[in-house]
Amino acid sequence: MNEETLARLLQQRESEMLDFKQALPGSSDLAVLISAFYNTRGGTIVIGVDDQRQPVGVERPQSVEAGVVNIIRDRLDLDVLPTIEIVTYQGKEFLAVTCPRGARRPYLVRGEVRPYVRVGSTNRQATVEEIRRLYLEGGEVRYETLPNTGAALSDLSPALIARYVRQRETLSHMAPLLSHEELLRNLGCAVEFEGGLVPSHAGILLFAEEPQQWLPQSEVTCVRFKGSNVLTYLDRQDLRGPLPEMALAAERFVYRNTRTGHRVVGFEGIDYPEYPREAVREALVNAVIHRDYSLLGQGIRVFVFDDRVEVHSPGTLLPDVTLEEIRALKSRSVLRNRTIVEVFRDLGGFIEKLGTGIRRMTAAMEQHGLPRPQFEELSGEFVVALIGPGDKFMQEVMPEWMQGLNERQVQAMAIVAKQGRITNREYQTLFGIARGTALLDLNGLVAKGLLVARGAGRGKCYVLATA
Repeated sequence: MNEETLARLLQQRESEMLDFKQALPGSSDLAVLISAFYNTRGGTIVIGVDDQRQPVGVERPQSVEAGVVNIIRDRLDLDVLPTIEIVTYQGKEFLAVTCPRGARRPYLVRGEVRPYVRVGSTNRQATVEEIRRLYLEGGEVRYETLPNTGAALSDLSPALIARYVRQRETLSHMAPLLSHEELLRNLGCAVEFEGGLVPSHAGILLFAEEPQQWLPQSEVTCVRFKGSNVLTYLDRQDLRGPLPEMALAAERFVYRNTRTGHRVVGFEGIDYPEYPREAVREALVNAVIHRDYSLLGQGIRVFVFDDRVEVHSPGTLLPDVTLEEIRALKSRSVLRNRTIVEVFRDLGGFIEKLGTGIRRMTAAMEQHGLPRPQFEELSGEFVVALIGPGDKFMQEVMPEWMQGLNERQVQAMAIVAKQGRITNREYQTLFGIARGTALLDLNGLVAKGLLVARGAGRGKCYVLATA
């Protein structure tokens, strides 16, 4: 940390990620504060600032640094130590302790039975629900593999399981040797509970016909808004069903509510979507396979505006992934839901290669002439925004060769490009016009240098001038 960074911190108030101390706190207070930062979002402690937020500095900063290190060693078990720096500002010395967001939460103060979390500018003991989430986020427990105690194996669809088996066999070129029950157990979709076998949350999400009976938070809400804000909506669909089907249904909703253009390439017209399909599918599939399903009452939301598509996925990024890495296209494949990802990969068509989705989404947008996707963490959600072309989408420039031609002549050029030739009689039949009108159209194309006439009489035909 340099003097400029410290100066910026001193202009701020204490918050979830910032705390000021005038002197080295007591052993318990500092241990609680550091553990709370590790258990929440990380943060910085600046020692040398009084209660009025005045920078008074510290004397003998090396001794204060040694005191911080000793408290950490005596009271905490941290896998990664905080960064401790002595920083000079306005001729005074300060100690900055920068704590990361811990990867192996929860972190406990020795002698304490409950972890601490940071709420605003205060530290408090975590609630039972917060403790459960800390263990889930720390990777000690995966929510998807926990038993869904309200369901039975018979609630899973044999047809969906059989479809998965067929797809997996097609992709691997290997015949399955396991029973459905053994397969579900190996995938982590069926787990032991009270002496029997029940579906896991992943099993319900992937293989139940309507998982929302047990996990209502898995619903996907798609909304088409009027304009660029959320004041008025034009279309809405609340999607229910197994995860793969909802991912495809959300994609259909997006294309139902976005535009399709027409572009002339060579002599042929082609339709093209407002947003590249690969980018839309990546954004939707990533949300479905990576969201935090332990968050109750929070579903995936897909918002379509006039100028953008937003995909809101519940849950923050995992500790080993940062927004900076994602925006720099350097993100790694860190999985919250390994079972769900594995099944999507085996089904084919959803996941090309793990760890490449963000880069492929970005490349698809750029190849489509659109800005890179925007990535944000907002209010406990990961948000992907695909920025569209706006009004420019339908402003197609007519190729020079088309200028001055009627619709019949344009269509005729595409037919000749494809078939190699056309006769006057074929032209008449195609458009239901008289021989003289057909002759005028064809002679007009010859006069523009687009077609040339070959042969004479009944054998006369017209071919591309470049043929």
